[in-house]
Amino acid sequence: MKFKRFVSFPPQTPYAPTWDFRVGTSLCENIDTNSLSQFLLKKEKDLKKFSNTYYNKKIVDGHTGLGKNSTTSKFQHYNVLTWDNPEIKKLKQQIVKNLIIYNNECGNQTPNELWVQCWYNVLRFGQKIKPHSHSINSVSYLSGHFNVQVENTSTVYMTPINQINDPEVIDIKNKNGEMTLFPSYIFHYTTKHYTIKPRITIAFDICPYQHALYTNAIRL
Repeated sequence: MKFKRFVSFPPQTPYAPTWDFRVGTSLCENIDTNSLSQFLLKKEKDLKKFSNTYYNKKIVDGHTGLGKNSTTSKFQHYNVLTWDNPEIKKLKQQIVKNLIIYNNECGNQTPNELWVQCWYNVLRFGQKIKPHSHSINSVSYLSGHFNVQVENTSTVYMTPINQINDPEVIDIKNKNGEMTLFPSYIFHYTTKHYTIKPRITIAFDICPYQHALYTNAIRL
C-alpha cells in the first residue's frame, strides 16, 4: 500500500488549526474487474426499483449529486459485500488486508470487531461526484472505494481546513483494480467522467461498532 500524508504546519498559537491524515492506495491484482463490472451493471436495474429516501424534501444520495436514479441513492437498501460473487468475496478479503496495513502505518491497533456498509456508484458521460464526506459523527472511522471500471478520472481529497477559499487537495488518478482508504470525515469528489463506458466504483464505510447509522452493515 502506498500512502500520501497531509500534515499541517506546527501551530504557533493555541487556536491554529491542525490536521494529520493519510490516503492509502493499493492495487488489488487478484480481482477480475471486467467480470465484476458486468455483474454490477446487471444489478443496476433491480436496485433502481428501491424507493428513495428524502430528508428535508431532498433526495438522500450521500450529497454526491448523482440523484434519485442512481445506485448511490439506494445505498440504504443493500450491501454489496453480501452478494454471492467470487470477485466480491476477494474484495472483502482485500478490504480486511488493506485495513490492517493502513492502521499499522498510522500506528493504530485494528479493532477485533468491525462493521462495513458497502454500495456502488455508476457514472455516465458528463457526470461527476460532488464534494462530500461519509461521516463526521462520533463513530466516524474509515472509508474507502475500489475502482472497478474507471478511465481518465481522478478522486480528489481535501484538507479539513480552507475548503472554500483556496483548498489544498490530493488528486489521485483513478486506476482499475485500485483500492483507496481514508478517514471518513475527509471531503472528496471526482472529476467529470467523459467516456462512453460507465464509470463504476464500489464504496464502503467501516465502523468499529454496530451502529444505527449503518443500516445494512455486516460484520467484516
